[in-house]
Amino acid sequence: MMGNFRSRRNVRVRRRLRMAGGVVIAIGLWELVSVTQLVSSTALSSVSATAAAIGSNAGVLFSAVGQTLEAWAVGLAIATVAGVIMGALVGRSRIADALTETLVRMMRPLPSLALIPIAILVAGLGLKMTAGLVAFTSFWPIFINTRYGVAQVERLLLETATTLGLRGLALIRSVVLPAAAPLIASGFQVAVGLALVVTVSVELVGGTGGIGSYVLAAQQGNAVANMYAGIVVGGFLGWVLNTGFAGLFRRLLPWANQREGSE
Repeated sequence: MMGNFRSRRNVRVRRRLRMAGGVVIAIGLWELVSVTQLVSSTALSSVSATAAAIGSNAGVLFSAVGQTLEAWAVGLAIATVAGVIMGALVGRSRIADALTETLVRMMRPLPSLALIPIAILVAGLGLKMTAGLVAFTSFWPIFINTRYGVAQVERLLLETATTLGLRGLALIRSVVLPAAAPLIASGFQVAVGLALVVTVSVELVGGTGGIGSYVLAAQQGNAVANMYAGIVVGGFLGWVLNTGFAGLFRRLLPWANQREGSE
């Protein structure tokens, strides 16, 4: 037992060291390219200038991050509720699965940015539009993983639960969803990253505030260091969200990560 624990801990330490090493190498290459002028200073800010821009614009960046997180959270929450409910219902019914298959294949590939004109007409510019587009894009990985996870629940488990008197929503809530939880969590983790990408992209195109609008304004004002400051902060935000939720699910669903120690 102690040996397995130490092995898993060593794997995690090595993984973190590799990640940190990758970041250091990327920063070093960035600084090298900027110092040697391989890319013009009008197109690429140096690491030091970007860091200074982050410090001098911390208040504005903090406000922009808050706006981005608000739209991200609202859209992702809507997608999660709708995706889990609809995925569970469709996964439990072959008829519903057949009826929705064509619609899913048609709607899933649609790029969210192509829907901006419709979203503006329906919701106008602002939080509702951004959150709606985030919800649309984030819905699919959650819905598809939930549907697949629910459909894969072992028949013996369902029969045993039915024998104990669980049926309908009680069966789904108490047996089906917990059994499908690892796949649902996997879909949610994909949605976390997609939601942030869509949020920032819509902010860039629609000028609805947030990190995307900050980067756009900096680019239009030829403030290259400020532009890269926004990009770096946005990337760091994505890393925090993805790493945070991955760690959360490892704790909540330890049985879904049994192979971690052998990697």
